[in-house]
Amino acid sequence: MMNETRVPLNKQPPRFWFICYNLILQLFFGLIRIRSRNDPDLQEALEGRRNLWERLEASLKSRNPGKPLVWFHVASAGEWLQAQPVIRRLSEKEVQCVLTYTSINARRWFGKRKETPPGVLVHEFIPLDTPGNAKRLLDLMAPDKIVWVSYDLWPNHVWEAAHRGIPQLLISGIVHQASARSTNFIVQKFYRTLYNRLEQIMLVSDADLERVRQVVPEHPGLSVMGDTRFDSVIERREQLDPPQWPEGFGQGTLFVAGSTWPRDEECIYPVLRKALEQSPELQLVLVPHEPTEEHLLHAETFFRGIPMVRWKNRDQAPPGLRIVLIDTIGLLAGLYRGADIAYVGAGFTTGVHNTMEPASMGLPVFFGPRYDNALEAKEMIELGCAFSIDSTESFESRFLPLLQNPELTRKLGAQAQQFIESQAHASEQCLPAILGNL
Repeated sequence: MMNETRVPLNKQPPRFWFICYNLILQLFFGLIRIRSRNDPDLQEALEGRRNLWERLEASLKSRNPGKPLVWFHVASAGEWLQAQPVIRRLSEKEVQCVLTYTSINARRWFGKRKETPPGVLVHEFIPLDTPGNAKRLLDLMAPDKIVWVSYDLWPNHVWEAAHRGIPQLLISGIVHQASARSTNFIVQKFYRTLYNRLEQIMLVSDADLERVRQVVPEHPGLSVMGDTRFDSVIERREQLDPPQWPEGFGQGTLFVAGSTWPRDEECIYPVLRKALEQSPELQLVLVPHEPTEEHLLHAETFFRGIPMVRWKNRDQAPPGLRIVLIDTIGLLAGLYRGADIAYVGAGFTTGVHNTMEPASMGLPVFFGPRYDNALEAKEMIELGCAFSIDSTESFESRFLPLLQNPELTRKLGAQAQQFIESQAHASEQCLPAILGNL
């Protein structure tokens, strides 16, 4: 049971850390402006904040003063998926929500959808983390409660909200094993000033709870709630229709290589070409993480001689089609529906992307060696329905036997789906804490 009792908090900004942080922040902003001259993403992030206050003011005019307002903040699109099922449930209870985000990837994600998500009055960049911006944003929004999602706490905003007595929570909280929050004494002392200003800190797992407890051992609002991404993935799955494949495609064993980076492709492409030659029933869907012309041409060159078509040209598919190459973004989740096996990219670079989506569709999942960012990937490996590979040889040794055993493939896929569904309902776990005293 979640503790709904108000936790007594230190509301005054921590003078020493406040001064140190804001001095460092000014240096950081200066470096960002210099780097942005040669970094398109940084340029886009700064440009996206131009006229931010005017947009916020215009959007918040639709607020109903008779209803409570909860402000959610997420780092990027992945954390939005954690907030989404909670926001939907709050909107059903007549609670208004505002969403801010940090990354340019989140802005692009929302831009592709061309509409405000249900239950959200406004979704925008969070203003840069200065004391003045924090005061101005809280004056403008006047939220009844603030929900930080996963890990992305903005110190000046946290301190100012606490100073005003606005209740704050962290949901679906994570602290990776290698994080400085659990390994560096100075960073721990700094985060103590943030965690001690949150009434509730609800973590994904027992391991995350213990890492936060190292920082704030006497905090009375610590608990394990699970990960709301499971709810998001399951709810989204029910809304996805099977893709409209070219005629004759998708009838055999369908393998989806999702959101792959060059390092992923270097590892799996040789095995996939060999498997296409050995298994006439195998068909591939290749989904590059960035479908640039260079990236697409690389796939077409590597699989030259094997019937292939780009997604946008699928009405002109050649006879005997074996490979569909995805040349647009935003399709991946739906492509897993009706497939048999999946590979999820970024496990050789930044950390594996979303393994929940294919698992929720009943697919055994492969990915690279970097999966510490995804607790569910680790748990599925332990269950035997997911596989981490670190070389072409390790992929071949696991993939080819699975390809030759459809019954085992279906069994492992069912185990993966069962695992995802067993982790649902975290959104209901955190609702009492958010709604309490609202």
